[in-house]
Amino acid sequence: MSAVVALLCVSVVTGMVNPSASVARRDDDLREKKQSVEKRIEETSSRIHEVSADLLRAQRLVEQARVDLSSARSYLAQLREQVAEAERYDEEMQRRLENAKIRLQNARLDRKQGRLDVTATRASLASYAVSNYQSGGIGLSSLEVAFDSQDATEAVDSIQDVDTVVNKESVALQELQAQEVLLGLTQERVLETKQSVQQSRAQAAENLVSEQILEAQAAEAEREVARKVQTLRYQRERVEAAKRAELKKLASLEAERERTERMLRELAERRAERRAERQAERRAERQAERKAERQADRAAERRAERRADRNVSPLPPAPPAPPAESSPPPSNDPPEAPVDDAILGYPVSSTYVTSPYGMRLHPVLRVYKLHDGTDFSAACGSAVYAAADGRVAQAYYNAGYGNRIILDHGFVAGVSLATSYNHMTSFA
Repeated sequence: MSAVVALLCVSVVTGMVNPSASVARRDDDLREKKQSVEKRIEETSSRIHEVSADLLRAQRLVEQARVDLSSARSYLAQLREQVAEAERYDEEMQRRLENAKIRLQNARLDRKQGRLDVTATRASLASYAVSNYQSGGIGLSSLEVAFDSQDATEAVDSIQDVDTVVNKESVALQELQAQEVLLGLTQERVLETKQSVQQSRAQAAENLVSEQILEAQAAEAEREVARKVQTLRYQRERVEAAKRAELKKLASLEAERERTERMLRELAERRAERRAERQAERRAERQAERKAERQADRAAERRAERRADRNVSPLPPAPPAPPAESSPPPSNDPPEAPVDDAILGYPVSSTYVTSPYGMRLHPVLRVYKLHDGTDFSAACGSAVYAAADGRVAQAYYNAGYGNRIILDHGFVAGVSLATSYNHMTSFA
């Protein structure tokens, strides 16, 4: 696991010297008070400037839940359409089955009537045949009638009557044959209708099973959608809670940064006050020295005048007048070594920058925030070095920055420079 070290450089008021021991003691008191306050803060994340891993996981779960919910709803819609189609098909099968039953019933009635007609026709023909046989047959009767006739006309009429009877018998026989054929067709239609009814029943039963399966799948899909909705609601609540926590952390970070800047400004102001006091003291000392020199010169002049008055000897030339008082010379303090931007060294052996200094868009909150440091990648337990010579101004634990050390480098290139080292596993 890698750790992150953030480097914070803050420039404040110029014109100061190194703080005194009393200032250092006040800084120590401030540090101790700050530590006692910060240690009471419970913090679950040591990388406030990075997006919380829990928040990112919650976001991914929300996005996945949305995708799953969309898929589940689409699948549910398809199942519902299939169920509706199965219901329509079932209604069609029921209608066809009812029609087939009606056709079967009509066919059976037609077959029954046909059988009755065939039976009646056969009985009529059988009765006629028996009667004709008992009377000696149609042919002999016709001849007897013709021979017994008084004239030819009567004989012809008798023969025609016999032909009519014979024709009726022939027609009856043809009707019987037709009825038998029709009865056979009706029986075939009854069989076909039975098969159609059986097929319709089988299709209806099969469709009913499919419909029941689809309804069960649709019910499960509805339950799955309900679960996805609940999951999505839960993940949204987690995201909102994580956002609120992230905003709280960011507010804490802003407050800590303002506190640090205020502390550095106060440190720079105290340093400026001390420098001004020392410069004023030195000016006063120089003025006192010059005043004493002038007074000594005037006293020497008076003594010389008195000696001259007593000895009446020529006076030596007067010494040159002292130069007029000018502004005090620059301080004798050793000047600060010139420093350019490259004076700060790397705080860790790794020079890989994971996150540079500057404004950046928060991936979750969608707002621009200042990342006020440079993050270096380093393994846990790696040594952290001072970027430049300086004095430890504060060392404490902070909810946002973790274990933190602030180094005061004094005035560098005319500005007050300090560096901050954060997220350390421990203090050396």
